[in-house]
Amino acid sequence: MDNQQYPNQQPQQPQQPQYPNQQYAQQPYQQPQYPGQMPPAKDPGKGMSIAALVLGIIATVFGFLPVPWVGLIGLICGIVGIILAIMGKKKSRAAGFTSGIGTAGLVLSIIGTVIAGIGFLTCTVCVLCAANAINTAANQAINSGDLSELNDLLNSLS
Repeated sequence: MDNQQYPNQQPQQPQQPQYPNQQYAQQPYQQPQYPGQMPPAKDPGKGMSIAALVLGIIATVFGFLPVPWVGLIGLICGIVGIILAIMGKKKSRAAGFTSGIGTAGLVLSIIGTVIAGIGFLTCTVCVLCAANAINTAANQAINSGDLSELNDLLNSLS
């Protein structure tokens, strides 16, 4: 229809505006600061609370492993975790923050210390009982003069 009214004219294509090749650097988003507004404060005890939480987890996991020296490591981690959790909660409370992470770290550290302590104690008693049984059997074999019993005992151990 357009071509019938103006037969000599070509249909025009819309022109795209030409912009110079410019690189725009995007600024990182920052929350707008209003007059009298302070930036958010940081919890001074958060680092200690997180460390206590991690140590409590380690103590709990190590407490379930049936190796005496691992139980000892769990026991040490649990005690250090309790100390860090208490210190972190005190710092947080003094700055006016609540410390849920500190509470979780304290609870896990206490649980881990108890479990690791029980595990270390039972594994140590078990190893001592086994050593005592071997010692008794070896002494009986030596005192009886029958070294075949001692040889059988050593073969059963290897």
